Amino acid sequence: MKSRTKFSILFLMALGILFSCTDKEEYYQRPDWLEDPIYQVLADKGNFTNYLKCVDRTLFAETLKGGGLYTVFAPNDEALQAYLSSKGYNSVDQLSDSLVNKLVSYSIVYNAYSYDRLTDVLGGGWDTLTSIKKQTSYYEPIRRETVNGQQIWVYDLSSFTMSDNNYKYVPLYLSRVFERSRSAAQAASDYGIFYPATYTGKNVQNASILNTDIMCENGVIHEIDQVVEPLPTLEQMLDDPDYSLFKEMINKSGSTGEKYFITYQYNEAVTQHYRKAMPDKNIDQVYLKYYTDLAINLNGERYGASVSEAEKGGYTLFAPNNAAVMKFYNEKLKDYYPEGLENLSRDVLMYFINAQMIDDLVWPGDYKGSMNSLGEFFNGKGNRGAEFDKNNYAKIAPASNGFFYGSNDYIKSRFFETVFTEILLNSKYNLANAAFTEFYANTLREELMKCELNGYTQENYTILLPSDSLLMADGFSWEWISGSNKYGFVHSRAGSSMGNFDVNGRIQRLIRSHIFKRLKNEQVDCALTSFATDPAFASEYNGYSYAVNDYGDMIRYYTTPTGEQRLQMLGNFDENDWVVATPHKTFSNGQVFKIDKLLQYSRRNQFPETVEGYKSQDLITYVLKMTAAVQNPNVAKYKNYMIQCLKGDESNELAGLSADMVLTIFMPNNKAMDQAVLDGYLPSYAQVTSGDPQAKIQATKFVLHHIVKGKVFVDDGLPYIMPNREVITEETWPTVLKDVVDDTYLAIRKTADGKLEVSTRSQSTGRSFSEILKTASLTRGVRRSNFFASKAVMHEIDDYMVYQKVTQ
Repeated sequence: MKSRTKFSILFLMALGILFSCTDKEEYYQRPDWLEDPIYQVLADKGNFTNYLKCVDRTLFAETLKGGGLYTVFAPNDEALQAYLSSKGYNSVDQLSDSLVNKLVSYSIVYNAYSYDRLTDVLGGGWDTLTSIKKQTSYYEPIRRETVNGQQIWVYDLSSFTMSDNNYKYVPLYLSRVFERSRSAAQAASDYGIFYPATYTGKNVQNASILNTDIMCENGVIHEIDQVVEPLPTLEQMLDDPDYSLFKEMINKSGSTGEKYFITYQYNEAVTQHYRKAMPDKNIDQVYLKYYTDLAINLNGERYGASVSEAEKGGYTLFAPNNAAVMKFYNEKLKDYYPEGLENLSRDVLMYFINAQMIDDLVWPGDYKGSMNSLGEFFNGKGNRGAEFDKNNYAKIAPASNGFFYGSNDYIKSRFFETVFTEILLNSKYNLANAAFTEFYANTLREELMKCELNGYTQENYTILLPSDSLLMADGFSWEWISGSNKYGFVHSRAGSSMGNFDVNGRIQRLIRSHIFKRLKNEQVDCALTSFATDPAFASEYNGYSYAVNDYGDMIRYYTTPTGEQRLQMLGNFDENDWVVATPHKTFSNGQVFKIDKLLQYSRRNQFPETVEGYKSQDLITYVLKMTAAVQNPNVAKYKNYMIQCLKGDESNELAGLSADMVLTIFMPNNKAMDQAVLDGYLPSYAQVTSGDPQAKIQATKFVLHHIVKGKVFVDDGLPYIMPNREVITEETWPTVLKDVVDDTYLAIRKTADGKLEVSTRSQSTGRSFSEILKTASLTRGVRRSNFFASKAVMHEIDDYMVYQKVTQ
C-alpha cells in the first residue's frame, strides 16, 4: 500500500514536470485580459503626449511602465498647453528639469485609488469618507538655511518622523466628503475663496477630474483639466515680505542664540544618507528642523500623528501682515515694551503666535464658530460675532499642509485683553505672575482670563495689583531653591523666631485677597468698577461700603472728600490702616487698580518680626470686640452664651468652629435672646452656667444654629446675594446653607431694600420649603453688622432662629 502511494506521487510529479516543460513559454505569456501599464495606456489614449514628454524626462517613466500600484492625476494635452501659455512657454521642452520632476512626481500617488475610493483612507482596512488629500511621490530635498549667521543643511521633519521623507499631499475636493457638512452652494463658495477655478465636486486642487477610473495593470488614471503644482508649506508662505514681522516673531532667538520655537537637531543617519545621495554637494552635517511650543508644525507636510490621520485634516494660519503686527504692538504692548518688538518675552510671543493658528482646517463657512489653538474665537465673539469677510484678508491661499489667511488684522487673545494682562505684561508684577503660574496656572489664572473671546460673556473681575515692591517689602522673593531643584517663593521672616512659617500659604492668601469676582449681564450688574461708596447705603454704615474678595474675606471701603478710594481688610482694620486704590486700566472682563499697600489679614506692621504679624487673631477676639460696651452691647447675651457653651477654660478656641472655617455669624439681639428663652427654645443663662448638661447641649445647638459655614455674606446694599459670584436675586428662591450644627439649614435672601434676611424653614424638598418657622432681618450700623472677624463676618439680627433638624 505504501509503495503504491509513493508511486502515485512520483507519477504526478513527473506529469507536472512534463507539462511545465512543454508549456513553459505559454505559462509566462502575458494574459490577454490584463490591462496595459499606466504609461502605455496614456500613450494609447493619444491626448497625454505632453504629459508623457514630461514623464520621459524623469525616473518615473520606468515606474509607470513597470509593476507596483499607483494613482495618476494626468493633465491632458489641452491642460498642459494652457499651463505652458500661462508661463510664457511654447513647449514642455522649455520647462526646467526640476520643474518637470515636481509636476510629474506630484501627479503620482502611491496605491491605486478608484474614484470611489479617493475619499477613503487605506489603513488596516478602508476608513470610508474621511480622506481629503492623498500622499504624492513628491518631496523637497534638504536645503541650505542660515542659522545664527551660518549656513547649514536642513531636513524638514514631518510630525517627528523621518520615515515618509516629508512627502507632499495633494488636496481633494470631492462632493462625497466636501458636501457632507455643508451645502453644495457653501462648498462652492468655500472652494472659490481659495481657487480661481470652478467647483465641480470632482476637484483635485485647482483642477477638475474629467474622466475617472482609467484602469491599468499597475494602477488607475484620472484625467484632469489643469496642471497641479506642488503647494508651498505654511512656513514657505511666510517668506512673503508682507508678513516679515510675524515671521521674525516665530524665528526669534533668546539671549543664548537658540530659537524660541524652532529646533535644529543634528542627525547622523540623515547626514550619511544625503552624503551618498548627493555626493557633489559636499554635505557635512544635516539638521532636522521642527517647531516646538507652537500649535502647528509649519514646515511639516504630514498632519496628525499617523499616516491615516494625515489624510484627514490640516492646519490653519491667520498670519497678520506687518501693519497688523504693528497695530497689535501699539494697542497692546507699547506701554509695557516701549523699546519695540525686538524685546518681547518668549511667553508673550508664544501666546500671540498661537492665537493666530489652529491644528485644524478652518473653512470660511465655518469661521464664525471656530476657535484658535488657545480656545478663543477667531472672530472674537463666536456665533454672536461676524461671518467671514474675505475683504479683511490681503492674501488667501491653500498651503500644502493647511490654509493661509494673510490678515489685515490680528486675532485677539485673552492673554492681552483681560485683567490678567496687566500682571502678565507689566514687569512691576513679576512676583504676582510667578504666584499665578506656580499655584493657579490652570485655575484662578485661567478664570481671570474668562471673557467673550473664549465664550464667557458675563464674568467681571476687579484686581488690586500687588506690586513687586509691596510683596518684597512684606518679605517675599523668587529664588532658586536647591532642595527642591526649582525656583520658588522665599520669605525673609521664615525660620528663626517665626517657627513653622507657611510661605506658600501666605502668598496664596495675599494674591486671592486682592481679587473680586463679579457678574455683569443684562439681568445682573454687580461689577465692582470702583471703590466709590453709594451715599444712600453708606450713610447707614458711617460712610462705608462692603465687598468680599476671592479668599472669602470681607473688605470695607469709602471715598474721601478729595475722591481718594480707601480700603481695609481684617489686618488693616486691626491696625487702623488704610489701603489707597487708584483706578489704572479697564479690560474686556473687568478693571485693575494700583494700590499703595497690601490688604492684610494680620497685624503685619505692628508685629513685623514675630508670628503674630503673620496670622489672624482668634475669632473670639473679634466676638469680644464687637460685643464690647463701646461697640455693640445689643448682642452681649448671644456672646455670653457663645463663650459659655463653646470656649474652653485655657484656650481661645471655640468648640465646633475650627480656625480654617469661613463663617457668617448671625447674632440675635438681646431682646430676641430673651424671647427665645420665654418661647422655650433656649435655656436660661442661669441654667447653662449651673452645670445642667442638657441645658448646655440645647444652648450650644442654639448658638451654632446661627452660624453659617463656608461663605461670608455681607450686607452690601445690592439687590441680590453674591457669595462667590453665585448671584441669587429677589425672584429666585433663597440660598440654603448648612449651619455648623448637625444637618440643619438656614435660608438667606435679600429684602426689597437689599438688606440680608435669614430664616429657618420647616422641611425641604430640593431647594423648596413648605413653611417658614422664623425670619430675622439684619440690623444695619457700623457697630452692629458687617463686623470684621477672622475669615468671618458678624451681623446683629432682630429675631432668633428655631433649631430644627431638617433634610434636604
